[in-house]
Amino acid sequence: MNSVGWKRVLIAEVCSSIIDCVNRTAPEASGVTPFKMIRTSNVRDGWIDLSSVKFVDEPTYLRWTRRQVPQMGDIVLTREAPLGEVGLIRSNDRVFLGQRLVSYRVDPTKADNRFLLYALQGEDLQSQIRAFGSGSTVEHMRVPDAKVLRVNLPSLETQRRIASILSAYDDLIENNTRRIAILEEMARRVYEEWFVHFRAPGCEDVELVGSPLGPVPKSWEISPLEDLCSRITDGAHHSPKTQSVGIPMASVKDMRTWDFDVAGCRIIDRADYEALVRNDCRPLKGDVLIAKDGSYLKHAFVVREERELVILSSIAILRPHESVSSDFLVQVLKDPRTVDRMKGVVSGVAIPRIILKDFSRFEIVFPPQSLRDRWDALVGPNAALCQRLFRLNANLRAQRDLLLPKLISGEIDVSQAEELMEAAE
Repeated sequence: MNSVGWKRVLIAEVCSSIIDCVNRTAPEASGVTPFKMIRTSNVRDGWIDLSSVKFVDEPTYLRWTRRQVPQMGDIVLTREAPLGEVGLIRSNDRVFLGQRLVSYRVDPTKADNRFLLYALQGEDLQSQIRAFGSGSTVEHMRVPDAKVLRVNLPSLETQRRIASILSAYDDLIENNTRRIAILEEMARRVYEEWFVHFRAPGCEDVELVGSPLGPVPKSWEISPLEDLCSRITDGAHHSPKTQSVGIPMASVKDMRTWDFDVAGCRIIDRADYEALVRNDCRPLKGDVLIAKDGSYLKHAFVVREERELVILSSIAILRPHESVSSDFLVQVLKDPRTVDRMKGVVSGVAIPRIILKDFSRFEIVFPPQSLRDRWDALVGPNAALCQRLFRLNANLRAQRDLLLPKLISGEIDVSQAEELMEAAE
């Protein structure tokens, strides 16, 4: 340990204020307003996602912020459902706290707010939070308990150096995430312009004719998925025993927008893995994987490189013919209109599931080969870049998460971490 000179203090000693939320639900506005409600679901892994917030009118905002107006730099902690998630307010958006949240405003003369953000994610403070939240059916921490957490602090200069190192990882992750969002939006807009509004280059004056899916350009087809794929199947219908060492086995819970979160997958032994490979449960390069069970079609992505990994039956595999672009097929499946029509091939109430035999016969509007090739040339490289950025972010998070507990506990000296970072650059 290199924590000489560190001191253990009450969190309230380094904060100018610790404010609870208003303990009732704010009435929502009928439309989008500048006033955004942060809910527990918006707070994850040090971040506050403002892309899926609820909105209120100005009088409600003023009532719900009468104790304190949240500002950039405040730390938000979830006291329940889930317990112990933290996030930093990183913008000047006019936000306020929804239920089961508490905010910390750090006194900058006593502590660095970013250091405290990372400390709250470390095992020391997380174990304290869990201890306060235990003993009830739903883990819940009281507001008074949120004020008596104890945190280990080095000098203010060392706090800032540690926070700068960890923030560098988060800044890279955020930049990559923004790039992905821009590329996704570009692909969505091109898809809608070309294949929904039928305004692809050279198609502006093409005659529209009736079809089971509505008017389509005369030369376009309505094709079932089974005609576009050499194989439509799903993963394993049994789950081998979990092992501590072996090969990852992914389920729908491990799917993300562009790839699997492999770090969260269950592990199975090689013998079970090889048996499942023989049963075609290993995705191949070019396959399209979709979330089949639960939030069906929530995720759909292309397998761009093969790896040692097999999947469970909650994931469907579409293996397009060579002439069919995997990226185009993914964009069709992610289209909200497709998701809405997919209700006809879904069974189950508690857990909705796509029925493969009906899914195979599901029809889509299929443009000519020349237009698909132009789409692939335009959008395919960006889709591949999004997946590379997604994987890069996963690596950056892993590196940050490995470094975080060692830095905020004083296990490694900040100078060592700075040297490692310089070497990595």
